[in-house]
This record gives sequence, structure tokens and C-alpha cells, in this order.
Amino acid sequence: MNDREKKLLLFLLLAVVVGTVLTGTKSYWTYLSDLKSDLTAAEQDRESFEANEIANEIYKRTVDDYETMSLGINHNHALASYKTWLINLLETELGLEDVRITNEPTREIDGKYHRHTFGINCESDLKTLTQFLYRFETKKLLHRIKDLAVNPTGYDQLQIRITIEAISLPTAEEQVDIASIEHDESLVDGSHEDYWKRISNRNFFGPENKAPTFTPPPIAATVGETESRTLSASAGVNEQNLQNVSYSLVEASIPAKVKASITGNRLMVSSDEIGRYQFDINVTDTGLPAKTVTKTVAVTISEKPKPRPPTVRPEPPKPPVFNVAQLAYFTSTVQVNDRVEVWIHRRDQGQIVKLPIGATLEIGAIKGKIHAVNQRYLTIITPDQELLEIKAGKALSTAVNVTEQAEALLSP
Repeated sequence: MNDREKKLLLFLLLAVVVGTVLTGTKSYWTYLSDLKSDLTAAEQDRESFEANEIANEIYKRTVDDYETMSLGINHNHALASYKTWLINLLETELGLEDVRITNEPTREIDGKYHRHTFGINCESDLKTLTQFLYRFETKKLLHRIKDLAVNPTGYDQLQIRITIEAISLPTAEEQVDIASIEHDESLVDGSHEDYWKRISNRNFFGPENKAPTFTPPPIAATVGETESRTLSASAGVNEQNLQNVSYSLVEASIPAKVKASITGNRLMVSSDEIGRYQFDINVTDTGLPAKTVTKTVAVTISEKPKPRPPTVRPEPPKPPVFNVAQLAYFTSTVQVNDRVEVWIHRRDQGQIVKLPIGATLEIGAIKGKIHAVNQRYLTIITPDQELLEIKAGKALSTAVNVTEQAEALLSP
């Protein structure tokens, strides 16, 4: 073979090898693609099978749950038990009065279940209505509120009409004690307090609530002693008779050196250190929505005052003593045998006192002995040796002290 033929043969062999390789490679990728499709289809079938199993399990559990939430198939007992539960909830638990509950005849629906219809008519406030709705929704029963009509009749007073439907499944128990069925808060989104906040912040049935007014009293106290004040705040305008207010301390605002507490509307404050302090008080009303106002209380703690000396009060003047000598009159002298008697008329006693010379005399302020007497004068000598002289016809109280005159006459 010449060179040209050798090259041509080599080219043919190479073409055969390349063709074989390309054909094999194409078949391999086709195989991989088909295998991948088969695996995908198998995975989908598996997932579909598992999904059906899960769905069947969920359906079975759901049916079982529904059976436990169903009213009993004894319709008379179901009606009585459900009405009893409603009455206990509305009147006993929530404190409503004059609640009227009615029911319609039980109806069979499409041969699948029985429906019981109840009606509620009562008066309530918004908060109690919210409590009822929350308790209703968390009760694990196959029931629903079909209609709810609320009409305001006064401030936070509502006339309520509710239509309720409850279901009895044919596979349920003969009789079901409604009161024994538990409440499940997972059936609703949030707690009762969460619902109340949402509803109370949208008071559809009354005027806008206004914040309470409050002026805190200044407090002055002494070191180590507790001072108390009565707090007084009022609700918004035209709401004083319809709302209450409550007081609370803002704990973070109370200085470390001050002790403060509130009981009802009574504020008590004390401190062991002199100074000026202040802290905040929250006042919250019961309006819809509730409004809070925060005010600052000023407190001054002073040193204990020094005790005052006891006050000495002068004794009251003694009442004047009546001098009965004003009613005793020297009227006359009388000679009786060999002695002379002094007659003194006691007008206070209505009698005549007869005394001889030397006799002791004590009438009112006049005290002494009869020293001498004549037709014009009566002389008395006192225990202090003073001479008193009384004119005839005059009261003893007119006595004149003549001691000095007598001593002058007796001196040489």
C-alpha cells in the first residue's frame, strides 16, 4: 500500500472509532435522562402515597375530634344540657340578670347531622359581652353564633340578641354532659385580656372617653414619721357618676430614700432623711377605652420640731367672797343689869346678835373682840391688836382702823 492508501485507511478507522464513541455517549445520556425521569416519577408516587396516608390520618383524627365536640344524639337531652350550660355561663359565671333563652325545634340537615338553634336575649355591658364571646369560642363544641345584634340603651349598657346553632353528629354519644367539656384557648388567637384590649379600644356605643383629672396634694412630713393623704380624682366630664378611678404608684419614680404606698385612695409617705422629693402617680378610669393620667407628687421632709415648753396657765381668779359684814349693822347698846350689851342686826339671818364687852365677834371680814362701846361708836380689837371703829347705825364693813390715832393719844 502506498502512503496515500495508508492515510485513507487510517482516516476510515478513526471515523469508525469516533462514530462508535459518539453513538455510545448519546445512548448513555439518554439512559441517564430516562433513569432520572423514572426516579422523579417514583418520588412523586411515594410523596403522593404518603400525603394520602397523612390526609387519611388527619381526616380520621378530625372526625374523632368532631365526635367529642358534638352534642348528644338524644335531642331532648342535648337541648336541655346546652340551655343549662348557657344559663350557668351567663347568670352564674358572668352575673347577668333576666336572661331569656329560647330554642327552636331540632332539624335534620341533608341526612348528615342535626342542628339545634337557640336564642339569647339579655342586657349586658361591653366587657361582659366580650367575656361571653371568649368563653363561647373557646368551648370545644360544634356550635357557632349565627346572628349577633347589639343595641346601646345607655352608657355602657347594651341590649343583646344572639342566635346560636349547635350540631349533633349521628356517630356521637347518646347523651353528652356539656358542662364537662373543657375550654381550649388554642381555638382563639390570644387571651381574654388581649381580646378585651382590642374591643375596648373601639367603643362603638358611647362617646369618646376623656382622661381623668387629678391634682396631687403637696405633702409635708417630718423625719421618721408617716404622713398620709386622701387622693381625689374625677373621671371625664359628664362621667363622674358612671366611672371609677384607681391609683397606682410609678415604682421606678420613687426615690430610694422615700417609702410610699397606696391603699385604695389613701397615699402614705415617709422618709428617714430631710429633703425635697417627688414621684409619679398613675390615675386610671374605667372608661372605654380606659384612660390614664400621670401626675407628680411633691414631698418635703423636715426635721422634727423641738418640743415646746409646757404652757403655764395662771390660776383663774377666785370668785369674790361676799363679805357678810355688809349685812351686819351696829344698831345700839343696851344696859342689862350691870353689863352693857352690843346689839348687831344680822340682816342676812334676820336676827339680832347680842354681845357683851369682851365677847368674840366674827362676822365676815370683821374678826376680834368687843373692846369698847358707847352710844356713837363700837370699838373692836383684832387678833393683830388693831383697833376698828364702827359708827352706830352703820354696817360692820364700814369699820375704820383707828389704831394710829389711839396710839397717838396714849403717847406722852
